[in-house]
Amino acid sequence: MTPLRHSSRMMIRLGLASLLVACAPAYAEQRGGAEPSRPSESPRVSEPTRAAEPQRAPEPQRAPVRQVAPVYVNRTANHGSVLHMQPAPSRPPVQAHPPGQVHPPGRVPPHVIRPGDPEADFHRHWHWSDFTFGRRWRGLPGGYISVIVNGAPFYYDDGIYYQQDGDSYDEVYPPSGAVIPDLPDGAVEIDTPDQTFYYAGGAFYVQQDNGFAIVPPPMGVVVPELPPGAVQTPMNGFVAYQFNGVYYEPVFVNGVTQYQTFQP
Repeated sequence: MTPLRHSSRMMIRLGLASLLVACAPAYAEQRGGAEPSRPSESPRVSEPTRAAEPQRAPEPQRAPVRQVAPVYVNRTANHGSVLHMQPAPSRPPVQAHPPGQVHPPGRVPPHVIRPGDPEADFHRHWHWSDFTFGRRWRGLPGGYISVIVNGAPFYYDDGIYYQQDGDSYDEVYPPSGAVIPDLPDGAVEIDTPDQTFYYAGGAFYVQQDNGFAIVPPPMGVVVPELPPGAVQTPMNGFVAYQFNGVYYEPVFVNGVTQYQTFQP
């Protein structure tokens, strides 16, 4: 190769190198520009809106349960300043017995209420306070006794009398003429100028040699409370009470209501 050709090639190479050096900044500036935008992503499909769950109605508040103590009220009314109210004891168990069989009472001496006794409780609940005329029992209570009145059989237990009706026994009014060995528990002593009576369960007793006999009610005597089961009866502008054909009217004794027997 000739020196002239060699020099020409060298000049060409230097020129190309100079051109590359001159164009490099412009190329770099073009490369450093914004990158081509990427294809946009497709929008997401929104999920379906869920229906709101129904809200439960609040449960109603329950009122607190009140514990009320039971109240036992005697049959007699509330009059004057005396509240005739006592807890009722349970009746003795009813037992079936063959008719005509006699059972000794086997009781302690009865409690007889006498006037003037400062501890006398006229309105205490006694066994005969539960008397209900016509109430039927399948058997007789333990401790009953048999009583014959004018040839008719009765059965007696602490102030209550029974008569047999088929296979049952009915509570009946105290039969006049019945004689019992002891007074009913809670009998009230009533003194009159002629005689002393004992009152219990609507019956008036007098003492005899063989016990205590039921006699017709004396008129005009005052008793501390009505017989159990007495029925209110209007009479001539005032209120009276009737029990087994005997009438009672309210009277005040020392500011307390009691009842006087009368016959219209």
